[in-house]
Amino acid sequence: MADPAPPLIRLIGELRLAGSDGLALRLPPSRKTRALLGYLVATGRPHRRERLCDLLWDGPDDPRAELRWSLSKLRPLIEGRAGLRLDADRERIGVDAESAVVDLGRARGLVPVTAAAAPTAALRQAATLLCGELLDGLDLPLCYRFQEWLMAERAAVARLRHAVLSALVARLEGSPDEALVHARALAAADPLSEAGHARVVLLLARAGRGREALVHYEHARRLLAQELGVAPEAELKAARQTLRAVASPPAVPPPAVDVPVAAVPPRSPRAPIVGREEERAAIEHLAASRSAASVLLLTGEPGIGKSRLLAYLADCVEAAGGRALAARAYEAEATRPYGVWIDLLRVALRVAPQDDLPPELSLLLPEAAAPPPDATDRARMFDAVDGLLRRLAAERPLALILDDIQWLDEASSALLHYVARSARDKPGAILACGARIGEIDDNAAASRVLRSLRTDGRLTVLELGPLDGTATVALVRNISAAADAQGIFARSGGNPLFAIALARTHADGSSESGSTLDALVADQMAALGDAGREVLIWAAVLGGSFTPDDIDRVTGLGAATLLSALGELERRGLLRPTDESAHDFVHDLVREAVYRSLSLPRRRLAHRRAARTLAEGGDVAAADLARHAALAEDHPLAARAAILAGDRALRLFANTEAKGFAERGLRHAGRLPDERERVAACIALLRICVLAAAGPGMRPLPRIADAVSAATAAAERLGLTADAATGHYLLSILHQEAGAASDAADATLRAAAIGRTGDTATRAHQLANTARCLLELETQVDRARSLLAEVDEIAREGGLELCELHWGQGLLARWDGDRDAAAGALHRALGLARGAEDRWREYKCLTWLAVLERERGNRQAMEARCVELAAVAARLGENEQPLVATLRALALLEAGDVAGPEVLAGSLAALRAIDDKSWLAYALNVAADMEMRAGRVAAGRAYAREALAVAEAMQRHSEMVIARSLLGLGAAVRPESGRVGAQARTAVDSSNAGSNGRRSPCADVTPEEAIPCPASSSNAASRHRSHKKT
Repeated sequence: MADPAPPLIRLIGELRLAGSDGLALRLPPSRKTRALLGYLVATGRPHRRERLCDLLWDGPDDPRAELRWSLSKLRPLIEGRAGLRLDADRERIGVDAESAVVDLGRARGLVPVTAAAAPTAALRQAATLLCGELLDGLDLPLCYRFQEWLMAERAAVARLRHAVLSALVARLEGSPDEALVHARALAAADPLSEAGHARVVLLLARAGRGREALVHYEHARRLLAQELGVAPEAELKAARQTLRAVASPPAVPPPAVDVPVAAVPPRSPRAPIVGREEERAAIEHLAASRSAASVLLLTGEPGIGKSRLLAYLADCVEAAGGRALAARAYEAEATRPYGVWIDLLRVALRVAPQDDLPPELSLLLPEAAAPPPDATDRARMFDAVDGLLRRLAAERPLALILDDIQWLDEASSALLHYVARSARDKPGAILACGARIGEIDDNAAASRVLRSLRTDGRLTVLELGPLDGTATVALVRNISAAADAQGIFARSGGNPLFAIALARTHADGSSESGSTLDALVADQMAALGDAGREVLIWAAVLGGSFTPDDIDRVTGLGAATLLSALGELERRGLLRPTDESAHDFVHDLVREAVYRSLSLPRRRLAHRRAARTLAEGGDVAAADLARHAALAEDHPLAARAAILAGDRALRLFANTEAKGFAERGLRHAGRLPDERERVAACIALLRICVLAAAGPGMRPLPRIADAVSAATAAAERLGLTADAATGHYLLSILHQEAGAASDAADATLRAAAIGRTGDTATRAHQLANTARCLLELETQVDRARSLLAEVDEIAREGGLELCELHWGQGLLARWDGDRDAAAGALHRALGLARGAEDRWREYKCLTWLAVLERERGNRQAMEARCVELAAVAARLGENEQPLVATLRALALLEAGDVAGPEVLAGSLAALRAIDDKSWLAYALNVAADMEMRAGRVAAGRAYAREALAVAEAMQRHSEMVIARSLLGLGAAVRPESGRVGAQARTAVDSSNAGSNGRRSPCADVTPEEAIPCPASSSNAASRHRSHKKT
């Protein structure tokens, strides 16, 4: 018996794995799982688990769990298959494919040394194997480490392909027709190479095809002028000279037709739905019940019919007199904060215009509402969206339909959860979603929302399988009565999209040679005119729905040509109108097939043109600009776009997206040739990294202090004053949050020194920031007081309103014991922070106000501030707020609530778990004081001992002094009563006479500056710290 054939693995083009029988195996639907398989096979060696987690799962809470899940999907595919083995232990993972036939390895084996030395037959084989891009369709732009590896490997494959094709063209000069095939492939692979185009022109001329040669020359000339702004040089001109006898093709003037670009052909009716009786019955029941008690989720593989059933739900709701609002997420817009909601709200306001829209909606729809006169936050923005939907549901039954939620950004996922949780309070509202099975698991944020709804019993899932034979035949008959419906069912496997494509191919009179959707789409593209093919390509590059204006801006085709091309693409079933002004592909799989038909250099050219077109607008399209610039590898534009997009994401409370923009932008900024531009961009992006990580959840800040220090030093050396001051400001935040008070003070003082050399506004801002930082650190208070006085004078003269000035004045008033003045100043600072949409300063001011209200003994006001803090945290995706929980627990303990000690123990445990221990020392000392006052001296001493240990470790001198004082009070306990002796308490209280200052826990004073007094005799809810007057 013959040995079984080895398995085949295709890495060039779409990833494919075939068994010994030659049949393609079904790969896991998760893109990250397929990317993992491709990476392991392509690299050909085991990798540490940590490396794989960093490569593909840098975002989830438990990347190792994600890796294990992917391995569980790969094991059944690989194990037990001859020639393949999955090697996985506790440390490393690899795929042993030495006995398999891997196309990339085979191609490299055919050209072991140089292409020039390889036999012609080997070159022909290698050229066939290298047709396509490495792991096409597995780009993961959000996993920038994987994406960088993939782009580098693709570049290496491109170099090999170029060498092979060049050798073939040179070797086949005597056979111009065959050489021309490879020369065209070379020109397509490098569209801006004059030498490549010159070879095509010369070979066409030698083959006696002078007219084609002239057409190609004109194409190359226009391309070079359009993309590089240059005229042909010697080599291409010389090729043109060989065509001297051939007349230039006559110029055809464009038709003088005055047609508005925004017009589109009339919308074609929706195809009738077939099969799916059970699913249709469930949808009809949902539409009739008008109940939002459960969210409907349709899942299935791509092309299986999810979108068609969601459209059926819309039809049912509208037939019953209701209104359906639908939008879809796009892979290309996965980093665009609230992208799907912005699209849905625009649809809502187009079909149901509303007066008196809440100003908070201007954050999402600047064109629909005036900005709010006062500051807003994400909680109010979410309430505004929900309020608008509630208003629409009150008018008529309402269906909200979100398709392809596997591509939701994290901010959109948070809003989906908010709307879903409040949907039960909207009578007549229905919420339905569609998602690709498997790929939804790659989206951690969207998966969390679905898990939460499932846990609450509020998720109804309909998983769609393939159509049966009867339904597929009916579907085919609707398109072409003469088509071989049974044969199409066998070839499509019951996938409706593939079946429709096969039927349409038959209806158009084309051959049915294609065995894949890519092949069918390629056949249809070949039958298109030049304008139709150009529109289709640009639609794929843009990545989402588009208007004729969008296409016209990048192609310049003109209105009449565009409308004709759109009509042709609709008739062929490639595009569909989505509303009165926009089009989209009939399915994302068609978009992906068209995009894969482009060579990597052609994609880069297209993305570069799209990016430069978008760069003319504002920051609303910054996310799209960042995507196109990155794919074009236009590093200067990509870095600038990442700054714009990151800042916009911060304003929209989309901190996760902001962090992603910053991290990806840093990769581009590091490649800028101009050092001044590189340093300025790096500091701007590092600032976004810091502010995106800072939040009420008190999560550890990114470990980027070294990078900030290096960039700041470079900015100083280059004379970039404002950037250097920003760098020192960032260092002060990083050091302060890490508990390095001395380093934080040094950094903020250095920032002030540099800031003095800037303009008036820069100087005022930086001096105020330094004063505020010194007060938070409780060091050099005299200097901080003087700086604030200087900034106040500058601000009055210049009419400046500075958040940092009021913030610092609030902290200074608190230091001086004037809590009312402190609250007023901090409240003004909070308003300015919100007005500037500065989320970091907003939550910092809220934190101080909550602490201040506790110290004022105003529990109700403190709780109100805690509610605001919790709301900001929740909208930032932070479910844990350790300091908020601790303040509430201390209030319970102070009120004598029996649950107080237990609740406090839990909140302190959470506070211990974070890196910033300054608030822990503060809370422990407050708790120690309360326990001792309540007569629980042992518990108080335990808290004080821990507070002393934490304060000593963090070098928090004020907390050290207070802890020692509390321990001293605890030692003066009456054994018979367990209470602090009155004489000891009086002695300590008397040392505090005349001082009512209260300093922050972030102290960096020397022991000589602090008087050891832990308590106040005037108010048990207050905790005073006295100090020498400064």
